[in-house]
Amino acid sequence: MKPRKSEEPLPGRAAALILVLCVSGMRAETVRYSVPEEAGRGSFVANIAKDLGLTGEELLARHARVVPEGEKQYLQLNQRTGDLVVREQMDREELCGQSEPCL
Repeated sequence: MKPRKSEEPLPGRAAALILVLCVSGMRAETVRYSVPEEAGRGSFVANIAKDLGLTGEELLARHARVVPEGEKQYLQLNQRTGDLVVREQMDREELCGQSEPCL
């Protein structure tokens, strides 16, 4: 049986392999934090730089930010330190209504 030749030239296959290797080096992680409903403005939630294994300088260079799902920005990120703090007090009923559990 004769081996089948690829129709794609070698440089194209090499570029695809390099792209796959580069992308496979990236990783995506989900990090969840629990914030008590009573937590007031300025309350410390977590240091996300530490949790992600980054420095504050890396967060700043990557333009890290908190993107809210709704209209209100409940959390604030200090890019220099990696600290995530409460920006506005959360109201469970306003956020989740009667749904259980409230996530």
